[in-house]
Amino acid sequence: MGIYDREYYRDKTRGSGWLSGVAPACKAIILINIVVFIAQKFLGAPFDDAFAANSDDIFHRFRVWELLTATFLHANPWHIVMNMLFLWMVGREMESFYGTRDFVALYISAAIISTLTWAVVDGYRNGGGMSTMVGASGAVMAIVVLYTLYYPRREVLLVIFPVEMWLLLVIFLGMDLLNFLGESQGHVAYASHLGGAAYGYLFKVGDLRLSRLEKVFKRPPRLRVVSPEPRESSPTRPTVGATWSPSSAATRPTPTVVIPEEQFDEKLDEILVKIARDGRGALSEEENRILDEASRRARIRRSERI
Repeated sequence: MGIYDREYYRDKTRGSGWLSGVAPACKAIILINIVVFIAQKFLGAPFDDAFAANSDDIFHRFRVWELLTATFLHANPWHIVMNMLFLWMVGREMESFYGTRDFVALYISAAIISTLTWAVVDGYRNGGGMSTMVGASGAVMAIVVLYTLYYPRREVLLVIFPVEMWLLLVIFLGMDLLNFLGESQGHVAYASHLGGAAYGYLFKVGDLRLSRLEKVFKRPPRLRVVSPEPRESSPTRPTVGATWSPSSAATRPTPTVVIPEEQFDEKLDEILVKIARDGRGALSEEENRILDEASRRARIRRSERI
């Protein structure tokens, strides 16, 4: 994840609309869900039949688009309100952390995989075709798991009680697992929740960011020379009682850091995570130089757009 993809290094989106500023993709996803929910109410059953997930449709009629479209449909107002509320709570920060492009890829892949998990389980348990699935719960669960892995001690309100994210996740997953293993599945796609949760964990552990996976298919890395900005310094002057020579007054050149082109962003990610965890003072001299260089390039990019 490159520094220019991060929200606090990118230029703010121009304009004052709802889809500008921080987390535009998260806002867009929420807006799409709301628009689709309104369409459901006006168009009724034919609309649901065309886009809701059905395991027979997916595996035997090859209606694979249902793996994604079903996650933008919802059963009732409470269903969409809870999903979008949790998506906004954790999604905007994950988008700022990963960057909009990687966040969109994360959400879409989580939506597809969570629906696919439900379809496989439905086909195995029920023979398929007996029920349909709608809702963003699986995709949202993946984002919640990812958020919890980064910020396990963050507190949220559960009804009126503050609860740390790790405990809230344990409660949610525990209930989903117990209901999934139980005889009655009810009207909740627990398999989708668990599939999304597993994908969120694998995304973090395996670093499945789209920007990183794309590098696998690129040409071998080129070397990039990283050097800090030149700084003006006053000439060294001799002091009384001190021995001075021209060589002692010469400014020592700052060491140059040479990093492979494809490794620069990864190294920068490690530095930013270290800052978030331990503070700027914990960085080494080399890490500070890399951060200064990244900041310089961000300023250059901004100046070129003006």
